[in-house]
Amino acid sequence: MRTLSRSRGDSITAPLLLAGLAALFAAGGCIPYATGTTALPTPQGEVVPATSIYFIPGGVERLSADSTGGSSFGIDLEARFGLDGRSDLGVRAPGLLGIVVNYKRRIDRRLDEDGPAVAWMLGAGVVNAGEHAHVEASLLTSGRQSDDGAGFTPYGGIKAMHVFPLVPEAVRDDPTLGAFAGIRIGTAALAVSPEIAVFYDRSALQLRDRNWIIVPSFTFHGDNLVRALFGGRPDTRPPPGYPPRPWP
Repeated sequence: MRTLSRSRGDSITAPLLLAGLAALFAAGGCIPYATGTTALPTPQGEVVPATSIYFIPGGVERLSADSTGGSSFGIDLEARFGLDGRSDLGVRAPGLLGIVVNYKRRIDRRLDEDGPAVAWMLGAGVVNAGEHAHVEASLLTSGRQSDDGAGFTPYGGIKAMHVFPLVPEAVRDDPTLGAFAGIRIGTAALAVSPEIAVFYDRSALQLRDRNWIIVPSFTFHGDNLVRALFGGRPDTRPPPGYPPRPWP
């Protein structure tokens, strides 16, 4: 984030600074901008945790008339649960201030588990500490996993999101529409998905003048990530169906 400053050089008050930092975080962490999943479902009976970190360069152009802005960001936690061979369920905490549940269904007719795939994904929940209801819809496609052992899987798609006020004080917003592309690198035990997205996203809080934003993100997947963060021993066993397939 950039440092907030007064135009005349006098020190900014602590309440305004805290409010500014909160606005920077909330501006990027209210809805799940990062998709972070391929079109393939999580295998039946498996659970894959994930953490997404994303940024909106220039997402806050102004906080007040006499202060500068900066880039906003968001952190999402998610777990995907495999339901059957063609669908899974995701539970996500956008910006750590809400809960969104989404259902992904593979719709292509291919039977292979590591080839190209197409899926739709629908989700709903509450965001912004319960001030808004959230709905989303995505169409995803992903390519065949590379055969070099590194587990490269390209993916992309289109996404639409909208929030509805649940309390009188909550602001009203326009739908957010965009497209995204990324590549998943790794195995089911540990992987990272760098992604880039472009959205039409009007700022309901009028924190910026432009309506188009670019959102780079990184999503980290797998049980080994959780073990590394909390001091557990990494699981060195090969995942089912080794060599690794591009699990979401």
